[in-house]
Amino acid sequence: MDNVKDFERLLMQKLNQYDLDKTFLKRTSSAIVSLKRQGLVIDQVSIKGKVHVDRILINGIIDPEFWKHFNQIDNLSRFKVFPYGIINPEGFRFEGYVR
Repeated sequence: MDNVKDFERLLMQKLNQYDLDKTFLKRTSSAIVSLKRQGLVIDQVSIKGKVHVDRILINGIIDPEFWKHFNQIDNLSRFKVFPYGIINPEGFRFEGYVR
C-alpha cells in the first residue's frame, strides 16, 4: 500500500504544476489512483492540451488480477486494451483518457 501512497504523492506533484480546476483535479487524481489500486501497472501519465488541460492519458500494463477487480471508472471517458509483444503477445497494454 506504500507504493500507492508514493504514487499518489508523485501524481499530485505532477498535476499541481498545471492550473487545474480543483474539482477536475480531485476527480482525475481519484480516477487514476483507483486504477492503480485495481491492479493497473501505470507506466505514464501524460497531460494533454495546449491552452488548458483538456484530457489526461494513462498508459500502463494490465496485471492478470486487473480484470477481477476492474470497475468502470466514472471519470474515465474511454479506454482501450491491446496486446503487446512481437510474435507471441507478452501481455496487454492499457490506454485510458480522463476528461
